[in-house]
Amino acid sequence: MAGDIVRNNQTKKDPDQVLDKITKALEGLKYGEVVIKVQGGKVVFVDRYERERIE
Repeated sequence: MAGDIVRNNQTKKDPDQVLDKITKALEGLKYGEVVIKVQGGKVVFVDRYERERIE
């Protein structure tokens, strides 16, 4: 899901849809990070980077 784009003009997106994208990016994430990129006061990317720990 890395690079999941929210783009397509935020004005057309309901803020709840953006929050849903962020929530989906966080679901099941055990090790990693979620990066939310904002441009002009609008969310343009939600990136998920997942790492797998090897023991």
